[in-house]
Amino acid sequence: MFHLPDSCLVALCGLSILAFTLVLYIRYQNAIALINGFPGIRTVFDPFSAPGVLTSRIPGLSIPHMYKWEQKYKLYQETGWDIYSGITIWPKLSVSFSVADASAIKEIVQNKATFPKPAFALLALYGPNVVTASNNEEAKRHKKVAAPAFSERNNKLVWRETSRIIEEIFAHWGSKDIVPVDHIVDITLPLALHVISAAGFGRPIPWRGDVGLGAQDGAIPVGHPMSYQEAIETVCKGIFTKLLVPSWAMGLTKRWKKVAMAFDELGKYMSEMIESRRDEGDRIKTDEDGELYKSDLFSNLLSASDAELVSEKGALSERELMGNIFVFLLAGHETTAHSLALAMGLLACYPEEQQKLRDHIKSVLPDGRLPEYEDIPLLTRSLAVFYEATRLFPVPSIAKTAVCDTTLTINASIPPGADIVDGKFDQQKVVFVPNGAFVMLDVFGLHYNPRHWKDPNHFNPERFMSADWNRDAFMTFSAGSRACLGRRFSEIEAVTALTMITMRYKIELNGDLFHIIHGETPRATRERLLKVTQGITLAPVRLPLLFRKRD
Repeated sequence: MFHLPDSCLVALCGLSILAFTLVLYIRYQNAIALINGFPGIRTVFDPFSAPGVLTSRIPGLSIPHMYKWEQKYKLYQETGWDIYSGITIWPKLSVSFSVADASAIKEIVQNKATFPKPAFALLALYGPNVVTASNNEEAKRHKKVAAPAFSERNNKLVWRETSRIIEEIFAHWGSKDIVPVDHIVDITLPLALHVISAAGFGRPIPWRGDVGLGAQDGAIPVGHPMSYQEAIETVCKGIFTKLLVPSWAMGLTKRWKKVAMAFDELGKYMSEMIESRRDEGDRIKTDEDGELYKSDLFSNLLSASDAELVSEKGALSERELMGNIFVFLLAGHETTAHSLALAMGLLACYPEEQQKLRDHIKSVLPDGRLPEYEDIPLLTRSLAVFYEATRLFPVPSIAKTAVCDTTLTINASIPPGADIVDGKFDQQKVVFVPNGAFVMLDVFGLHYNPRHWKDPNHFNPERFMSADWNRDAFMTFSAGSRACLGRRFSEIEAVTALTMITMRYKIELNGDLFHIIHGETPRATRERLLKVTQGITLAPVRLPLLFRKRD
């Protein structure tokens, strides 16, 4: 058998490496020429690729998972403009632009023909839905059916269920003057899950499993190996396992196997609910107070789709119905829960702001009664606190794709510590965006842009108390025609919860689990306390709080 000498093998390996390096270099130079050398981030690996993840801490090879959050607006200040480019050259050439300019973002969002939303099939776990639809016509069809589900009746159901669950939490805490909590997310995640189960699926769950748990949710029905409550809780906790672990590997560990079963079971429960609701026809249930019960998203979505079927228009298939309700579950569960947790953490760090909130609540509810649904629009500071928490801890970037060569007009960035006076930073630049480039609407950069937010690092709910705050620079709920359908759902839940908790308890730092430094500024305390990690949204790593009953 013929064998190559070792020296030849070494030479071949060397030539292969040289050829590979040359290919990458040519790719890089082509990309630089394509964007006219516009400054930004240059890395070898796509940060979401396996090599990119493994080399995320090595400059030049990839970037860390939390890099954009850590930088916020700094990269824009370095480039001198409210946009910067990105180039990766492996596994394939990729060109991107990150944008933190409110006017440019508004243009991108409105120009759907040039900047469509790329396909995002990861969240189509049960079927296509309003989030995964990349085609504008398909998105319109989903939205036409899904939007009416978020009705005024459903808003009232959200308020009622949030109030019910908060009162059950208070009952669980009992007569304790002080209630320490190891991690506030252990309260807000179940709270959001209970609200979305009742107002989304029409299946209320008591706060504690041992407090009168109804048979329909706690017991395991015939033909099911898992109860509805266990299935929905496991799905919400195991979403990343389902997204990241291949289906063939889901049986390799006990936990993964349970997650796989929970997803299957929730699908079966949703199919059964569709059949059951259709069997009910137009009969409307009422609760013990005579309030409409069948106002949940699931029933509303089904009714709207059936109405489209009757008119022979864009009715949703069963898979599409399940896909949409699952997205509502996911969005309504995690995003609201984490934002609510961070809002309470901020109130603990800034006791003066918490006192302003309580004073405002007392002015709206002077007799100390709990808020009614009609009071929600009056509780403007509760909403402002929630908005400011989501401004400081927003959703990550929103991706678009340029489908043709185009340009964007971009403002100059604001240097650190600079004042925006006398048009000093009014310069603009026309930036060329080539066909195929990803355009990232950088919500971190936008929400920390001093052009749009005075002292952007400061927690200041007051900025949302005036009528003229810049709505184009606030993207907690996305923007344009693809903005979050569940915005009002989330707002009502957050306002109700923050109001009721602040009325009854003072939110404080948990000194047993968090070192309190006397004389430390609220900002410094916040930096130590509110460490976050990034999943679908920013989530507190650990947020220990203490609830002290008010007199």
